[in-house]
Amino acid sequence: MIYFDYAATSLKRKEIFEDILNNFTLFDGNADSLHKYGREARKILNESRKIISHSLEANEENIYFTSGASESNNTILKNFKNKKIMTSSIEHPSIINAIDTNQTVVYLNPDRNGNISFDDFVRNYSDDIDLVSLMYVNNETGNILPIKEIGDYLKDKNTWFHVDAVQAYSHLDIDVEDINCDSLSLSGHKIGGINGFGILFARRKFENLIYGGEQEQFKRAGTSFVIGAYSMAKSYQKAFDEQEHLKMIKNYFLKKLNNSSIEYEINGDLENQSPHILNIYFPFTSSEFLLTYLDMRNICVSAGSACSAGSLEHSYVIEKMYNASRAKHSVRFSFGFKNQTQDIDKLIEVLESLYRRKNEG
Repeated sequence: MIYFDYAATSLKRKEIFEDILNNFTLFDGNADSLHKYGREARKILNESRKIISHSLEANEENIYFTSGASESNNTILKNFKNKKIMTSSIEHPSIINAIDTNQTVVYLNPDRNGNISFDDFVRNYSDDIDLVSLMYVNNETGNILPIKEIGDYLKDKNTWFHVDAVQAYSHLDIDVEDINCDSLSLSGHKIGGINGFGILFARRKFENLIYGGEQEQFKRAGTSFVIGAYSMAKSYQKAFDEQEHLKMIKNYFLKKLNNSSIEYEINGDLENQSPHILNIYFPFTSSEFLLTYLDMRNICVSAGSACSAGSLEHSYVIEKMYNASRAKHSVRFSFGFKNQTQDIDKLIEVLESLYRRKNEG
């Protein structure tokens, strides 16, 4: 099986989970219990928080563990339920769908290359906006938003700046002080950690989304997911060190495409992208057919955000950039640590075979 869907979820890092299994008793206790098992779990939790905070150049006391970026995003959005906000029309559904239907929202739209313009942001911004919420890297095109410039602009404003950094984490250097964000969300499973764990960085006070016990400095109730924290912390440096490998794989794919007979166009801006995502328009086939065709040949890709269980819908991001027709013929490839050049060779072989069949038909 060849896997090109790391933006949906990374394949798991076997060595980390073998380490967990080999030391399983260290994870048995509740991190809030005072006995030995609890103290061992608390130590792992604290060490994991330290590693994750360091990866963001953040203070440990500003790192809150959650069930993932969707919860983290919802936590911030629900704090601005009756406020005026600004976001983009190409955000993740955990932002778009968390907006109250009666809320005043200023939407920024992408250009044809999928970029959100800083100048457009400035033109649309006003001092009565309470929250600006933007993703760092778009999950479908890989395009990088002007987060640093926007953070600098908002630094002296009375506006909360939230960043969904899920697809940027480990692929770009992230310094919460440098980008001047007030909050930021991450998910551990995007870099090889276990699903169901994420973080919310927040430097300012916020209202809980989940109430109950006293965990996470009284700000997020629920028994601590120690294995989740450990697997995310242990995955970070490995993922960070893989940046050059992912660039190589992506460039190799582009080179092979250029040297092939396959008809295609890139969705997005290659000069302004994360190294792990590539979205492609194939006019000769629908994305639905292509996904099935590749899956039958043991190649995994996606057509859009993996947020609708059991459904296949075209990408609203590509539709915003172009139109619905192009979105219905576009596929996202996202790369990770297990991908090798021979995987690309096989993919090109399968795509060329389909292209010839379509032309002959």
